[in-house]
Amino acid sequence: MASTTGLRSLAREVAGWLMVAAVAGACILFFTDIQALTRRATGIGAPAQRVAEAPAVDPFQRTVTLQSAENGHFYSTATVNGREIEVIVDTGATAVALTYEDADRIGIIVQDSDYTHVSQTANGEARIAPVTIDEIRIGDISVRNVEGFVTEPGKLFQTLLGMSFLQRLTRLDIRGRELVLEQ
Repeated sequence: MASTTGLRSLAREVAGWLMVAAVAGACILFFTDIQALTRRATGIGAPAQRVAEAPAVDPFQRTVTLQSAENGHFYSTATVNGREIEVIVDTGATAVALTYEDADRIGIIVQDSDYTHVSQTANGEARIAPVTIDEIRIGDISVRNVEGFVTEPGKLFQTLLGMSFLQRLTRLDIRGRELVLEQ
């Protein structure tokens, strides 16, 4: 009888550890989803992630090289309409997508009636306001009259430097942990 009780106790302990391992595995597997859900529930935006080094600029070729962050994404400081904002380079974004807060910071003011389009995002459907951005500059690279849009407040946690900017460059090349932009 004592051995049966000992086996049951051991089985419960093993089951408990298996449950802990399963929960830990699920948290690791779905970390990004859990993080996004938590941000939406609390209203706390994503922390700004910066690259450790400033972009390397070649003044003769107007080339900028960005190093990827720990998470593999390419972040940079861009000067948009004369003001600096943090951006993430996103080849999957059709256009430059400004957070509502960044748009306001650089002087692009949108009203509720300006949200005339809808976009499918990683976080679901969002209303967007089309805009034309006077100038976007990264290092010596400068692109004028860039199509973009402003998202509703709280729908985007960081401005995306999308294809409406990137396709106007002469070269966009990813080599390992480097992204080379050339104009």
